[in-house]
Amino acid sequence: MEVNQDNMAIIGLYKLAPVDIDHLFRRSGSKGNQLSLFTYNAEQGATTDPSEYFKELADSPNLNRVARHLLTPAVKLEFNRGGAASAEETYHAFLSLEDNDVLVQFVDSEDNILLLLFDNEESFWQWWADIYAANADSIYPSVFTDSLETEVLVCALHAIDIYRRSYMESMLEYQGNLGLDISTADFVDLLKRALASKDKRWLLPTLFEVTPGLKGSTIALKPEHLQKAEELGFFSSNENILTLGERTQLMGAEMITSWLGSIGCQATALVNGQEKSLSRIFMTATAFANHIFSFETAAGGGTRFRHQASTMPELIQSLLKWIEALQKVVGGTPPAAATQAEAPAVKFCGECGTEIRSGKKFCTGCGKPV
Repeated sequence: MEVNQDNMAIIGLYKLAPVDIDHLFRRSGSKGNQLSLFTYNAEQGATTDPSEYFKELADSPNLNRVARHLLTPAVKLEFNRGGAASAEETYHAFLSLEDNDVLVQFVDSEDNILLLLFDNEESFWQWWADIYAANADSIYPSVFTDSLETEVLVCALHAIDIYRRSYMESMLEYQGNLGLDISTADFVDLLKRALASKDKRWLLPTLFEVTPGLKGSTIALKPEHLQKAEELGFFSSNENILTLGERTQLMGAEMITSWLGSIGCQATALVNGQEKSLSRIFMTATAFANHIFSFETAAGGGTRFRHQASTMPELIQSLLKWIEALQKVVGGTPPAAATQAEAPAVKFCGECGTEIRSGKKFCTGCGKPV
């Protein structure tokens, strides 16, 4: 991940070694919460030295802001990137209810931790969209209506992949015409093979591989799902033969010529002391639109989705509204972290970081008066 340090939206850029996390707990006095990726090892923190990277954060006015987001976040966003020829990435972003800061965490090839602190959510999403979204056209025809069962999306994306497959086969065989017909049995068989392959060169497997937690949802394909995809123009049926429709051909050509890869994101928070998924989104960017699919749990089990094809400005506004909705949900539930955040802060030596026990006038680590 390349970071533009001249970007004024980034108010802090820090690098930490894994050993530094225990020292961040000690220096900030944080107890952490169950949403954090880290837990405090008091013994290791007391018997090890911080790395050379830690001093920059320790001396920074952003120390407590970084610690609050990293160790006691209110909302955690997990991002996965993949699909087409895009580089694969996994990273996290953390939000607090106390301010509008956003902390983004990457891990490099040597397991060092890269932290980016943004001063507000709009700056974060603008930075994010500049990297992952497309400057797409302003007009895109409506594809999916209202909220639909996720199985309908599975059928639609699989139809697009079959069109791409037919296109490539016609090229290999030097054929001018594409095969647009497939039996229902072959359609279902290829669907099972696609999901089992986990091959992110194809759109359908990418949906489940990069969207955190989606593979754990219940997917039960039924005839009515194929019928709904047919009503939306993805194919037509005649007895046991499916013919790829105009919608499949248009979106298939879009993916063949300009699929830029996909991003999956899951938002979680503490609910009654346990980490719970609040929402999931999946974005596929092309030269024509930023396709955003948001998922919600259906009343009787399974999942439903909504689709929006957006320009970059529209995408940023939608993501800001999404975050606002998440914070309202979290703000209305008393996460276990609130009790921990109200606990008295532990004091540490500003010189060496050793814990200052009650009643002591000198640091037991370096001897400095306190």
